[in-house]
Amino acid sequence: MMDLPLFPLNMVVFPGWPMPLHIFEPRYKEMIRHCVEKQEPFGIVLIEEGEAEVDTTIKPHQIGCTVAITQIQRTDDGRLYIMTVGQERFRICGLKRDKPYLVGEVEMMAFVDEDNRVLKTAVQHLRPLVIDYFAALAQVSEDVEIDATQIPSDPEELSYLAAAILQVSLETKQSMLGARKASNLLKYLADVYKRELRLIPRQDMGTFSPN
Repeated sequence: MMDLPLFPLNMVVFPGWPMPLHIFEPRYKEMIRHCVEKQEPFGIVLIEEGEAEVDTTIKPHQIGCTVAITQIQRTDDGRLYIMTVGQERFRICGLKRDKPYLVGEVEMMAFVDEDNRVLKTAVQHLRPLVIDYFAALAQVSEDVEIDATQIPSDPEELSYLAAAILQVSLETKQSMLGARKASNLLKYLADVYKRELRLIPRQDMGTFSPN
């Protein structure tokens, strides 16, 4: 169990995923200053009840993701533009409200151990769909590039990447963030990607293959 400064937001962040943030409230500038001085992460967690900017009694969801600060840009008027990257999932066991910002008593949250063969099979089903998804988007948007070699084969890395890039509701992303078994998340994502691929208008080029 550890104390973790919390930043409740209307977003869900996954491990390994970069997230730029604009910090302007005094309480969160203080939080960032604390994290920089202590060289510690903070946690981003989806808001369950309340509003991010005005509600000091805000209620966050139970599961979030720690983020490390990788870059800071300070403006003349005191605002901060920071780049963060997701690190680990955590579960909130208790909340402390004795600071200007929220602090959680948290425990880190890992996937349960599973048979590697089950995970390998799940990866083999999902990874080609993610590659095809990027290729389909690249056909309809010049802003999307696909390099199949950059799509991970590690079960955790693939599941987090696949979950992060999907355009689905925050509630769905929150549910994925809280998955206990990587195999279940990989299988669920494969079903979602199959549906998403049917909705993307594409030229008749067949299924993209990295080979």
